[in-house]
Amino acid sequence: MVFKQTSFTCIMKTKVLLFLLYFNSCFSQAFITLDNDTQDFIEDVNYSLFFNKKLVFKSVTKNKEITKIPSEIEYDSITLSKIDFQTIGLPKNNIDSILYLRKKATYLDEVVVSAKKENLIILGETNRFVKKQSRPIVKELEYGILLKNENPQKVSIDKIVFYTDKIYHKTAYKINFYNVAETLPKNGNQFITFRDLVYSTDSLIINKNASSKNEIFFETELFLEPSATLFVTIELLDYYDESDTIINPTIENSTKLKFQMSTKENYYSRMSDFFTKKLSDNLFNINVLINYDYANQFFKKPHKSMLVTPAILLYGKKIKD
Repeated sequence: MVFKQTSFTCIMKTKVLLFLLYFNSCFSQAFITLDNDTQDFIEDVNYSLFFNKKLVFKSVTKNKEITKIPSEIEYDSITLSKIDFQTIGLPKNNIDSILYLRKKATYLDEVVVSAKKENLIILGETNRFVKKQSRPIVKELEYGILLKNENPQKVSIDKIVFYTDKIYHKTAYKINFYNVAETLPKNGNQFITFRDLVYSTDSLIINKNASSKNEIFFETELFLEPSATLFVTIELLDYYDESDTIINPTIENSTKLKFQMSTKENYYSRMSDFFTKKLSDNLFNINVLINYDYANQFFKKPHKSMLVTPAILLYGKKIKD
């Protein structure tokens, strides 16, 4: 079985790019630049070529395109630099087809940010976004995040924050909270069973070109006992054009929920059969499955960019006895 959220088009584009990269490398030195943590492409990287410590050529990489070093240039080393990334320098013999850059720090526009206050409780993770993992919100219940109250006190939840990619069309949606039960993991398979719908918001709107941060206050507070969980999903209602007519945009222009790197195993999704494409009845714990497969098939841990979860946070406060 394969994950429903995997984009076949994205995979094929990447495979074609890597093939072309290999092909070009056979005739001239070529490379692409990737983020060391997220494995995302990095565009507009400045690179300079040197010979005997003297600059002989400089240029800038483009997004999702192979950078080919002109064969007529004689050089013995290269440096790569970009704002917010560490500058690297390599001798010519060490230049690989994929060059990784490492972030200097974590910045507000790229991270799920939270300012902690006294008695404030935040359920969810605050890690770097992984661009290639963004996933469209849909009308069916296909995926979501299981958030747990890991505090010894009861918690009152009054706000949710989630993050989206660029919004191309006015989007109507609602947020659903379910009471669920987790099965015990078995051979890498763990899924949830739904008990009841705890709370659902009214219809909400994200306007075209809105900010990536979406902040919603609840009309009714939700209460979580210690160790209790809530399964959170975002349900698409409809898309609208400029005249408020319902439309059906392409997948590329759909409203996508951002995903972030995760150290937890709380992302559940339906899976699709490789042959029939039929979705599974259950929502499986994706990170449990990935960790199990890598441990048992490859005898190693997966790259950290593969373990992700929806960029959703619940805000609340502890209830004192």
